[in-house]
Amino acid sequence: MRIFFVAQRVPFPPDRGDKITTFNEVRYLARHHEVHVFCLADGIGDLENVRGLREYATDVIAVPLEKWRSRMRAFWALASGEPLSVAAFNEPALHAEIGRKYEALRPDLIMVYSGNVAQYATAFPGLPRLMQFADLDSLKWAQFAAASLPPLKWIYRTEQRRLLAYERDIATAFDHNLVCTPIERLDFEELIPGAPVAVVGNGVDLDYFRSARAPKKPASMVFTGVMDYWPNIDAVRWFTDEILPLVRRELPQAELTICGRRPSSAVRRLARRPGVSVTGWVPDTRPFLDAAEVFVAPLRLARGIQNKLLEAMAMGLPVVSSSAAVRATVVPYGDGIVAADDPKDFAACVVDLLRNTKYRREMGRKARAAVETHYRWDTQLAALDDVISMITGRPQTMPVRASSSRHCATPMESPSDRIAPRMSLPSGAGSDETVDR
Repeated sequence: MRIFFVAQRVPFPPDRGDKITTFNEVRYLARHHEVHVFCLADGIGDLENVRGLREYATDVIAVPLEKWRSRMRAFWALASGEPLSVAAFNEPALHAEIGRKYEALRPDLIMVYSGNVAQYATAFPGLPRLMQFADLDSLKWAQFAAASLPPLKWIYRTEQRRLLAYERDIATAFDHNLVCTPIERLDFEELIPGAPVAVVGNGVDLDYFRSARAPKKPASMVFTGVMDYWPNIDAVRWFTDEILPLVRRELPQAELTICGRRPSSAVRRLARRPGVSVTGWVPDTRPFLDAAEVFVAPLRLARGIQNKLLEAMAMGLPVVSSSAAVRATVVPYGDGIVAADDPKDFAACVVDLLRNTKYRREMGRKARAAVETHYRWDTQLAALDDVISMITGRPQTMPVRASSSRHCATPMESPSDRIAPRMSLPSGAGSDETVDR
């Protein structure tokens, strides 16, 4: 089939939540179909990444998202009643490109990733349309509102209400909807009853994220993520304020490495604390994961699957997580991951792993086995074939096209949180973490 795939960012390199998902979906669909990708670029420099995606897609059209125009659109949306995050992504040039290509190519299906860019498919009601919410961003705004003070609390609550109404309209207008986890499906069915929905889960690149068996640094912990994303900032600040001192009371040599691009000033200041280092951008997070003994995920604001957890577990790292961050996984408690929300309990879990080599190694082995069992990309994306068959009436069992390089790739980085446009909103808000998701 000829598929139009609309994404809120260039799906390459697969180095954050939404880009990890969209890249793997494009690569998977391109095995059987002619895939045309339409997306927004994060400035002019991001257009360079289009070249890497063309190894997989038939065509890629990316339109730069002009940040000042995006912010102005979001500002005016406060008065107009439109969701801010939808207005921010409303680039007329991308609408025009999709319309022009539609007239020339007449696709068989249009698939959209992220509710913020569903607007680019609303002009084609006669075409089978598939909407992938990943999660409902309106619920994320509700979390932000609950954690904020006026006047931001009012803005976020307003955005939550507007976006939920928009999500309901989109979900009922499209032929089918996708979310990432069974828990998100329950949320979807409660908030948007009657709209068709299926689960297409995330995976992890098990060949790329594989331990090189490097020497471990004793009593070391690591956190990875895009570090101007509000939930990540909150996570590492909470950990260093309330949990790390308890860990160091038991193990004075214990150290935390915060690894990820664009650390905010609040995150950079954490490097002044005893036992804390902040790397900033790194070309590859795997050496930092391989050197650590424990991965910590103290996320108090989290929705959807956390790719950072899957990547750490694929590297054979035991994980200590908040219940919010682990909630969306299907990995049983104790199979490489434990969860706690009280600082004392969280610290005790970390100390147990750092002190007990046998326990730590067994948990690392279980972590790798768990993602091998539950999070292989091909297994997860097989559900996408079923949904496409259902809404188009066409089977998805054609043989894979022969190609020397088209269907293999190496991710370039691993911080994997969903980041949203920079407005007067929490950095990363209104997008799909999801993340990174």
